[in-house]
Amino acid sequence: MGQKDNSGYPDGQVDALEVVHEKRDARKFPSAEVAARAPRHYPRWEFPLMRTLLKRLTLGTTAALALVVLSPATSAFAITSPACGNRTDFLKLDVSVGGGLGYSKCFASAGVTAVNIGGVYRFSSGNNKVMVNWEDGGRYYTETLDRNWGRSLPDVRVCEVRIW
Repeated sequence: MGQKDNSGYPDGQVDALEVVHEKRDARKFPSAEVAARAPRHYPRWEFPLMRTLLKRLTLGTTAALALVVLSPATSAFAITSPACGNRTDFLKLDVSVGGGLGYSKCFASAGVTAVNIGGVYRFSSGNNKVMVNWEDGGRYYTETLDRNWGRSLPDVRVCEVRIW
């Protein structure tokens, strides 16, 4: 009998499956010159197109976030509540706290804001066109006033003020 080689077959016989594996390995590990000419095989996460798309997506998201953060405040946030003092050019709510006592709450700058101020018995527009939403006895009302107008009310709860 002949000698056995590493294939396990006598006399150097080769298994057909072993030949297939050798051909597969030759395709997988080509010579250096063949490998230089062949296109690179990228792992799934490393495709150049995916990198470009990921960069664009990141850049677009960053730009959108920067616009949101750095943009000027919208009118919903621009309204302010300064001290009234003796000024008459602000939207002014006169509030009664009972016993003949009260205070004034003023609003300035264009915008809209939700408030919850009870006991309002008068409001005046000052140098603004304004809209005041209030609640009285479970019903809601809206009043729009041009500049330098006022309105007296029974004690109501003001829900929202808007200044144009």
